[in-house]
Amino acid sequence: MSYIICIPSYKRAAICNEKTLAMLKKNNIPKDKIYVYVANKEEYDEYKKVLDPSFYHKLVIGKKGIVPQRKFITDSWPNGKQIISFDDDVKMVDLKMAGYKSLDAFFKDAFQECEKQKAYIWGVYPVYNPFFRKGQQKITTCLNFIVGAFYGYINRPKLHKIEPILTREIGQKEDVEQTIRYFINDGIVLRFNRVGFVTKYYGSSGGLGTFEERMKPMLEAATILKKHFPEYGDIRKRKTGMAEFRLKKIPAHTLPDTTAANKTKKVLKRNKPKHNKTKKGFGFF
Repeated sequence: MSYIICIPSYKRAAICNEKTLAMLKKNNIPKDKIYVYVANKEEYDEYKKVLDPSFYHKLVIGKKGIVPQRKFITDSWPNGKQIISFDDDVKMVDLKMAGYKSLDAFFKDAFQECEKQKAYIWGVYPVYNPFFRKGQQKITTCLNFIVGAFYGYINRPKLHKIEPILTREIGQKEDVEQTIRYFINDGIVLRFNRVGFVTKYYGSSGGLGTFEERMKPMLEAATILKKHFPEYGDIRKRKTGMAEFRLKKIPAHTLPDTTAANKTKKVLKRNKPKHNKTKKGFGFF
């Protein structure tokens, strides 16, 4: 199954056009794979005027807010669809250390690796710095943070237990919660640690808001995650004062084969010995 690229964007038509869309065009990603999602009709009209039509396939009106928008995207596509999610301001993806010749080749390999490892989500190193990426293991399967700015997943629209419901209203750290929920459900998340990308996490408008605007809700989100997932991470504060929920590197684990277990139960039930009531009580035929 071929992949598609979905780009949620809000009040940043020019940035979306100049950064993520231009980057995908430069990397020869076919435009028919690329969808841009906006919040409402007003945004749609603005983006329609600004976006270069040679950069993308379709502009879609979805929902306002990053979590509702991502859910809208998930619900819009069938089960098993390979979806890549990009923020609207990704300037560059660095594949040099990972050994991929093209972005398309990386996307295809990432999903092939998912199928091989029985994983449903993959991500990349969350910061660009090549010095940090250089000594990293190429692919990890343990509980490593899958940053929401750039990741891929195999769609399961009806599997609600992987949705970030605790941080939904706060609008912060939903990607941390999503990572945990995928790991709990699947026992594995894939991360390509030698692939980096350039983005600006805190903008001046639109997007996810400024650094100052996110300080308080980030602490609130980290506190909620610690309360509900205490065994998966701890609250840490950076030198900037920003709170984060640092995940523990818990090894990937094989989940029990529930299908096989259910089949076994049915066989046992079908072959269960019958009882015969006798004068002395109950006996077996």
